[in-house]
Amino acid sequence: MLTLLLGTALASGTQSLQTAQIYIDHQARLAHASVLYGARTSSAKTMYYRWKGLGRPPNFIDVILKAEGEESDIFRYRLAPQARVSAGDLRPQNQSGDTEPGWVSLRAGADGRAYFHDFELMVAPELRWDEGEAGEAYAALPLGWVGFHTRRWRVGFGLEDRWFGPGRFGGLMLTNNASPAPLASAATEHAVGQGRFRLEAGAGWLNQPRSDVENPGWLVFDFRFSPFPALEIGATRMALFGGKGRPSPEFGQLLLPTRPHVANDPNQRLPDQDEIAALDARLSFPLDTWVPNLGVAYLDLWTQYGGEDVIARQIGPVKVPALAGIANLWGAELGGGAWAVCVEWARLLDDQFRWYSGHRVYHDGFSQSGMSMGHPSGGDSRTWSASVRWMPDDIGAEIFASDRRRVGVVAPADGQIFTLMRDERAQSAGLRGWFSHLDQQWNAGVSVSKVRDVQFKPDVDALHWRFFIGI
Repeated sequence: MLTLLLGTALASGTQSLQTAQIYIDHQARLAHASVLYGARTSSAKTMYYRWKGLGRPPNFIDVILKAEGEESDIFRYRLAPQARVSAGDLRPQNQSGDTEPGWVSLRAGADGRAYFHDFELMVAPELRWDEGEAGEAYAALPLGWVGFHTRRWRVGFGLEDRWFGPGRFGGLMLTNNASPAPLASAATEHAVGQGRFRLEAGAGWLNQPRSDVENPGWLVFDFRFSPFPALEIGATRMALFGGKGRPSPEFGQLLLPTRPHVANDPNQRLPDQDEIAALDARLSFPLDTWVPNLGVAYLDLWTQYGGEDVIARQIGPVKVPALAGIANLWGAELGGGAWAVCVEWARLLDDQFRWYSGHRVYHDGFSQSGMSMGHPSGGDSRTWSASVRWMPDDIGAEIFASDRRRVGVVAPADGQIFTLMRDERAQSAGLRGWFSHLDQQWNAGVSVSKVRDVQFKPDVDALHWRFFIGI
């Protein structure tokens, strides 16, 4: 069973960088700043550009991002230790694919960032040990990136967490739930009047072991536009193609799939691709501007509308791609001063298509080591999530709760999906806090989860828990 990591920070990087990201985003919302929240990466330089754009007085953020803030041509770097100890059998989500499979799990490593002119290097090697996993330590690299990064351009290659969409607890397209896959990408962001726009395109491959096709190609496209600070709209598309022993579609079909389905191919020899796409929107209301002394600064509302498959529709003589197998995500956040209250709902169910998995060739779909690259609840699920966060400075705390129903799918047949009689239901709650001590950012938390009808078996219940502390 899984639980949610709290906040909206990506998992890659030290606790201090995660704290900085949560704090900067909250301060930007309080200031009603022109910020594109729907495209997040592990880059500390992106955090620095956003922070300086707010024009806030210097505080602990400037200390954390000191290396990024030295705008000179000299070589500069930061190397910080990171470690975590956890206990329990509740498996975390949104943690770069690290599910901590042992009753006791130890993590130790370092987060390194280096800059020379506008070149950026990020690397975070980690040594892991899990009780019960053969008792042997093993190495992992959840973050490894090199590229060119200015205020307007970011081009590079490597492994890093990414998050597309306005969701706080999850997203339909791409989050930090699974281990990051190798990707070469180019992104550009520009100010336009009172707003901004951002465009990113990338290509890579899924490198974790699979049961269908090894090393399938992976395409990512994301577009964001904010005509003014209160509104942001976005569109994201991902595709799987090719792979070991598989032919690749024509280049034009990869860019615009007007023939998304392959027929009369029982031996699966023709080129094919798996597609998902989503549209999203965020609307922010500056409540403190409308009603001074209210004590509430903003109300954010957001939605994401996605299609698990792409089909071709005929508009006159022209074939155009359209979405099928619809999923939805809705959310709201109310904030002011040092606090924020957030609630979010996601539905990834369809009567014909299964989200993230079930393609005729790419059965494992958009997953790494069996974990969804999108929403942490995976497909065939409905999830409510909520949290209350307090963060006045470099300390903070957050409580959360979630309620997830997972549907047991037997098999799709004749355009319909047949399910088991019982749904698995998991209700979770937890508390996390972070604070500074001895020039380090520490964090600790505890969470519990009650699961009913485990693995869709009637009257089989379980209780799971997890405790962790780290830097």
